[in-house]
Amino acid sequence: MLAACATTNAGALGAYSYVSPLLTDRAGLAPGLVPLVLVGFGIGALAGFLVGGRLGDRRPYATTIMAPGVTMLVLLAICLLSGYAAPTIALVALLGLFGLGANPVLIALAVRFAGRAPTLGSALTVSAFNLGTAIGSWIAGFALETPLGATGPAAVGTVMAALTLIPTIAIALTQRRPAPATA
Repeated sequence: MLAACATTNAGALGAYSYVSPLLTDRAGLAPGLVPLVLVGFGIGALAGFLVGGRLGDRRPYATTIMAPGVTMLVLLAICLLSGYAAPTIALVALLGLFGLGANPVLIALAVRFAGRAPTLGSALTVSAFNLGTAIGSWIAGFALETPLGATGPAAVGTVMAALTLIPTIAIALTQRRPAPATA
């Protein structure tokens, strides 16, 4: 669960850390409009927390798989459509919605899996989120200097979001397995 916390933030926030060059250099947006796009991301993130939390109450494992899966597609679309301002603006808002939408569920599951140490479970999720943000942003920063340029951080985010699917699918499969019959 902690690996999923780290990779989900590495993907979404690693790309978000360098969204300004993407918006100005690639999509051609005026620098004065960048803060408005960031507000769109924030509104998307708030909605993602609310919707993700509600969905996670009913279907936690599906939510922890769906959110990074859609985030991966959103980041891929950002890579492909970032030359156009309108779709890029919409995609940045969707990045907030889906990129952070699984976080409440990841926290709840980590606390549940922590058993008799729920406070430790909660603290470790915050640490994993912060570690993921730091590592994702660090790697995404290097990607700016590659031939991918301003789309490099979104490409890194795409890979990180895809990596989130490994622990979330593994956990979903192991938790759905019926318990072995006792003698």
